[in-house]
Amino acid sequence: MGRRSLAEKFYQETENLPEEAGTWLVLYDFKGIKPSVKYWTNLNRLIKMTGGGSLIQYSVFTTKEKRAAFAARKLAEHYGAETIVYKVEKEEDI
Repeated sequence: MGRRSLAEKFYQETENLPEEAGTWLVLYDFKGIKPSVKYWTNLNRLIKMTGGGSLIQYSVFTTKEKRAAFAARKLAEHYGAETIVYKVEKEEDI
């Protein structure tokens, strides 16, 4: 059996989080450093593992799953980013 990826490890560590319906945003900033290629690889693994989530901008990850949001935060922080997680409500079009 091979090593688990950081995406798998961090996602598994969030299994006891109570699930909440909603949309989650993870904002991250790699101040003064370039994110590792491994960061992007693991973020893409996380998206595939959870069956959802996407990058709506270079430094904004969105998902419907709280666990995925908190795993993405841990992943970004592991690679040196500053992060903020928000639970948001989409405003209807006017």
